[in-house]
Amino acid sequence: MAALDFYEGRDPRDIPAYSFAEVAGSVGVPASTLRAWCVGQSNFKPVLSLPSDWSDYHALSFFNLIEANVIAELRREHKVPMARVRAALEFLAENVPVPHPLAETELLVTPNQRVYIVHEGRRIDISAGGQWPLDAVVRSLLRRVHRGRQGIVLFFPRVAPPPRMVIPEDEYAPIVVDPEVCFGRPVVAGTAIPTDVIADRYLGGDSVEKMAEDYDLSEEHIRAALRFERVPKANAA
Repeated sequence: MAALDFYEGRDPRDIPAYSFAEVAGSVGVPASTLRAWCVGQSNFKPVLSLPSDWSDYHALSFFNLIEANVIAELRREHKVPMARVRAALEFLAENVPVPHPLAETELLVTPNQRVYIVHEGRRIDISAGGQWPLDAVVRSLLRRVHRGRQGIVLFFPRVAPPPRMVIPEDEYAPIVVDPEVCFGRPVVAGTAIPTDVIADRYLGGDSVEKMAEDYDLSEEHIRAALRFERVPKANAA
């Protein structure tokens, strides 16, 4: 059965499936900060567009996960004030009339390193109009996603590589979030094994070696899942 049939025609990327804590952990921000981005607080208006049935589930979608990652990068890596983040998102909303332009459209980096959103055959230069921080973050985002015909379909969250590993961090992608696998739960890349199941087993007393044997994975795959789930002493397990 196709995923869209399973979800009764609804895009699985728009299904509320993730708690604040889960998304916050994946993008590296406090859950309270993410909550403010989503629902606002005091004099701060929300900056994310939540699923239509948010009030029923109080959970975020894959689209929200991608958008939260972009906002986190703008704030953390580029020190962009929230006023400019909001302006960049408003720029997108005005020029790309879809609910989630960063996730639903084609993102294109040209040979001269300009970054464009392609919508209905039109290229929109997101380096224009003073949007350069967004340009830089989208270029970084493209190294951690896979895209289909309708935009981003897979997300590889950052996981700290073990100290002995020399592979560049942007190329280290042991965990994947796929809305069509395990209802979008983070899994070990190339499998349908949720990272939280590995964490639960480890905390319940199973060793890294036993789980690697049970799942036919390397011990490093198991340790990567534990690091993603922030299990203490995962590298030494």
